[in-house]
Amino acid sequence: MNKFLLLFLCVCLVGCSSTPTMIEEKEQVQMKPRDLQIVALGDSLTEGVGDEQGGYVTFIKQYLESRDDVNKVFVHNFGKRGLRSTQLADVMINNESVIQQADLIFITIGGNDMMKVVRSHFLSLTYDLFVKEQQAFASRLDEQLQLLRHMNQDAYIVLIGLYNPFSSAFPNIPEMDEIIHMWNEGSEEVISRYDRTLFVPIADLFEGRDDVLYDDQFHPNKIGYEQMAKRIYEYLQRHQEWIGE
Repeated sequence: MNKFLLLFLCVCLVGCSSTPTMIEEKEQVQMKPRDLQIVALGDSLTEGVGDEQGGYVTFIKQYLESRDDVNKVFVHNFGKRGLRSTQLADVMINNESVIQQADLIFITIGGNDMMKVVRSHFLSLTYDLFVKEQQAFASRLDEQLQLLRHMNQDAYIVLIGLYNPFSSAFPNIPEMDEIIHMWNEGSEEVISRYDRTLFVPIADLFEGRDDVLYDDQFHPNKIGYEQMAKRIYEYLQRHQEWIGE
């Protein structure tokens, strides 16, 4: 009888000692770093004009690869200087196969739409002209987000807001800060209609700071892009669902 009791106790002890190992192995499987596919779409900010290293996208890649749950980040940057929202859909369609594989999609768009208003009505600019263009822009943005979701239902989409580089270049437009705010509010409202999306405001990063702008006093420099990337990553950390399983 004592032999059977001793055998039973041994089996129990072995079972108890093996349980943590099984749990640890399961945790190790769950924590295995994954590769990420990033697609970057939009205008000169996504292209990285003003920084020889590639702008905010390069910094984001570095931040993501520093994570324990991320192995390698593959970047597909389709940013193009001067791109307006009327041209974004063509870029998406031409790169659909890559977009379909994306885990994260970053977008900067709208700055050149605003510049078109400035250039077309430079001597007769009014607030209403920007309101009208913003409404048209919001409609196009909605269509483009629908197209993105049709191409990729699971990717986490990050839309980066506008900032105001116009204060020194166009002092005759004192309402520009208000216009930028209106534009960003409209963009945030549009993207909030979709799941797995995020709007990242950056306007405050550039307020009254010449040290974050390139020599053209329009595009960010390396410091400016790094500030953008830090803000984007900060927002991503608040919304960890983007990392997936």
